[in-house]
Amino acid sequence: MEEMEGKVKGSTKTIFKHIAVYGVIVIVSIASFIIGFTYHKLTSKNEIPPKEINRVLKKDVSVAIDETNNLIIINNETGDYTLFQDSIGNTIFNLYAKTVWGQHNQIVTNVETKEVVTQKKPKKK
Repeated sequence: MEEMEGKVKGSTKTIFKHIAVYGVIVIVSIASFIIGFTYHKLTSKNEIPPKEINRVLKKDVSVAIDETNNLIIINNETGDYTLFQDSIGNTIFNLYAKTVWGQHNQIVTNVETKEVVTQKKPKKK
C-alpha cells in the first residue's frame, strides 16, 4: 500500500511540475504579446496625409446634379468627371442657391392660405 501511495505521490508531483512549466510558458507568452502590442500602439504615429486641394477656374469645369442628387463635376477639357455623394451635392446646391437667390430674402408662409410669400428685409439708409 505504501508503495502505491509513493507512486501516486511521485506521479502527481511530476504532473504538477509539467503543468507548472507549461503554465509559466503560456503566461510569459501572453504577457510578451500584450507588451509588444502595447509598445507598438504607443510608439506608432498616425500620420495624417496632407489634404489635396485642387483649385480650378469656373470656366474649366461644369457642375451638374443627377437624378439621385449626386454632385457631378465635369472637366470641360478632358471630359473626366468626379461624382460626389448626394449629401455633398445637396450642401453645395444649398450654398449656391443662397448666393443666387440672395441671403437677404426671408420666406414667410401664410398659415391660412398655405401660400409662400417672399419678403425682403428693408434696406438700411
